[in-house]
Amino acid sequence: MEVNEIEIQKYNNQKIRKKIKIIGIVISMIIVAISIASLLFYEFYKEKLTQEIFLYNPVILFFSVAFLEFVPQILTSYFPLIISILSGMNILNSIIIAIASSLLSSVLAFEIGRKFGWKFTCSLAEPKKIIKIVNFWNKYGKLYTFLSAISPLPYFPLIYGALGMKRKQMWLFGILPRLASFIFVGYLASLGKFI
Repeated sequence: MEVNEIEIQKYNNQKIRKKIKIIGIVISMIIVAISIASLLFYEFYKEKLTQEIFLYNPVILFFSVAFLEFVPQILTSYFPLIISILSGMNILNSIIIAIASSLLSSVLAFEIGRKFGWKFTCSLAEPKKIIKIVNFWNKYGKLYTFLSAISPLPYFPLIYGALGMKRKQMWLFGILPRLASFIFVGYLASLGKFI
């Protein structure tokens, strides 16, 4: 895909980008604060609030992973999965919830990217950054999609859709490896639970 700064500038809206960035930072900070509190006060939660924690923890895990998959942040979407397992949530249930959330969010983000393309995507990043992403994508698209799906690298299903990636390629190089990586990270986190 060929793009230039003039084409991207046409859709660039700094006010929207700034609001999205602030919302992303605030939500990420809330996720981190909840995660740290659940680790620091685990014994209190276990004794006093056990029923409520185990009732709401899956919901928090689902929405945390969904948000972090939809809008790439500094915080990886593996973080809520790891914290849930370390705080005592059932390993298999945690992995299933994270996979379901990731699947829903990745497919939704990819389809929004395909549908709205640059109009929506250009409000997420600076034009120069988008041009770098597109140039990098033209060279290493499938490889980067695969590597970002199985590692903590930023995973961009929204941008993959905007760049015109085919659905079959997205499933093969993005979504399926991403789901497998949640299984791997979940079981790896469970080892830390027993150490």
